[in-house]
Amino acid sequence: MKTLIIYSTTYGFTGECVEKLAHQLDGEVKTVNALTEGVPSIKEYDRIIIGGSIYAGQIHKKLKEYMDKNIEELGSKRLGLFICCGLMDNIEANMKNAFPEKLLKSAVARECFGGELRVDRMKFLHRMMTNIMKKVVEKEGKEPPRALPENIARFARIMNDVYA
Repeated sequence: MKTLIIYSTTYGFTGECVEKLAHQLDGEVKTVNALTEGVPSIKEYDRIIIGGSIYAGQIHKKLKEYMDKNIEELGSKRLGLFICCGLMDNIEANMKNAFPEKLLKSAVARECFGGELRVDRMKFLHRMMTNIMKKVVEKEGKEPPRALPENIARFARIMNDVYA
């Protein structure tokens, strides 16, 4: 079983999640950061996993363009979709906004791997938005962003299950 994980990461959290996921998947796994590497042909892969971080409700434009351009071929594969985001109350809306409806419907696994606020690595605009979000979350008494390794493990189990 050959798996290709296509992802986007800006500050590294998503890349770390992808690394953890890759170690939990059966068979051969190749990972590709669509922001820095060319995405190979998916013809030789049995499973395709796509995901990325959410900023201001959006997944990276380059990843979205890739999905739109390759939607038919992606929809014919065993597909998993994931996001990394800090606010857990917006997961479903973020999934719908990040991925084309056709891919959401054909995916065997959909998950949020959590989020981490790495303010020290952020560009000015993201740092400003993050600081505002942190204040709102704190004021509303919501749980701060955190990694969800249990979601990565659940996602891997589903992707590994040939009968799902």
